[in-house]
Amino acid sequence: MKKAIMLLAAVSLVFLSGCGETSSTASIPSSVVSDIKIRIRGESTVMVDKTTELTVTVSNDSTYKGFTASISDENIATYSISGSKINVTGKKIGDTVLTVTSAADTSVSATYNIAVVANTTPVITITADKSLIGQNSALNLTASVADYQKIPYFSWKSVNSKGTLTGDKGAASAVYSANVPGSDIIEASFYVGEEMFTGQYKVTVVADHTGWIGLATAEDIKNNLLIDATIENNYYLKNDIDLGGYVIPYNGRIFTGNLDGQGYSISGFTVTGNSGDKNSNGGFFHEVGVGAYIMNIGFKNVEIGEAGSGWGTSVICCACSGNLENIAVSVKHTFDNSSLQDAAGWFPFNSAFVGIFKENSTYKDIVVNVETEPEAGYNTIFADVAYPAGGAEGISAQGGQTFSVDGFYTNSTVIGGSVWDWGSPVEDLSEYHSGLSWSSTPISTYDNLNSDIWKIETGKIPELKPIIL
Repeated sequence: MKKAIMLLAAVSLVFLSGCGETSSTASIPSSVVSDIKIRIRGESTVMVDKTTELTVTVSNDSTYKGFTASISDENIATYSISGSKINVTGKKIGDTVLTVTSAADTSVSATYNIAVVANTTPVITITADKSLIGQNSALNLTASVADYQKIPYFSWKSVNSKGTLTGDKGAASAVYSANVPGSDIIEASFYVGEEMFTGQYKVTVVADHTGWIGLATAEDIKNNLLIDATIENNYYLKNDIDLGGYVIPYNGRIFTGNLDGQGYSISGFTVTGNSGDKNSNGGFFHEVGVGAYIMNIGFKNVEIGEAGSGWGTSVICCACSGNLENIAVSVKHTFDNSSLQDAAGWFPFNSAFVGIFKENSTYKDIVVNVETEPEAGYNTIFADVAYPAGGAEGISAQGGQTFSVDGFYTNSTVIGGSVWDWGSPVEDLSEYHSGLSWSSTPISTYDNLNSDIWKIETGKIPELKPIIL
């Protein structure tokens, strides 16, 4: 049995794990503080050839003599001491016991059970009876692990915070209570030594439309969403709505409510800008405000022409401070903005999606189709955003990207936005899939899109489908 001695610089407090904690005063002189305690904390399971770090605290030891350690079977695991830490390394599958003893009073010790398991990559699978769930409803989840010999101690998490998780601490089951509409990812994780293993389950929370306003006709759209006002109510589409070529007038409408398309689309309209201002700044909405949520909706057969050319006119809005999720856009830009080039060489850009990504706005699971003809119009319209807010290149820019994009799919190669006085082009393009050929892109490319919301087929643009609980 191997022993090592380590002096501690100070007394600290941690949790006791393993088999015990003892204290004694009988065998130490009166000059030493009585009631010495030893506590050990850390993950007690470790893989072969891997190491787990344990923390040891010796309290009520006024001599600060520290502790010694031993392990019952060094063929199963070995250890080393570094300060108040003990590093345990697995050698072969089995169980052994680590003993930590006070150097000031050898009658005081604590033991800690060590389990050494095979060096594998455990695979966590989470199952539930459905993945589409109504707001204010509950979902029962169960996690199982393949290629692992012990019973894991699980930690559960709602990644996008659309719901809350309850259940017994560390258990392989949990209850998810849906609170907020949108896409969520539920994770179940556990540690083996210092390594964490995680499984995921995608969930879509469908809004409860109680008290919301249903929209079924073109007149419903015009009278509720295209008015010159701040629009604060909540709306949902009852079906696809064709505006029949309607030219959306420029005005100051700001959307601050919720709009749930339920998988349906608004189609057949033209976006214009401010005729009295070359900056244009048009869109279906002029602005989507802080806290607004637009989800599960398509904007199809949309046209932007000369009347909409300008600094940030786009299909959905000129400026967005809200949240857009599961959005499909199909647009044609018929004007060559480069014809507006000034003496300094600047000319304005449009966007097929949003003109300005403002601070703290979010964009998740977006599909944008930009018509390639006419070519000049295609080349002067960004697929995603014309002028992002955030970045370090602009005159008054922030220190970094202040919005997030999670899953953006487009056939266009004109992406990222332009430098301007609020910031630089999009800095993080890791969640972008650009230059896609809709007819030949493999289905696996769309792995971020939720099949509860999207219809994904070989050789076709991903399409939203009606959401039915």
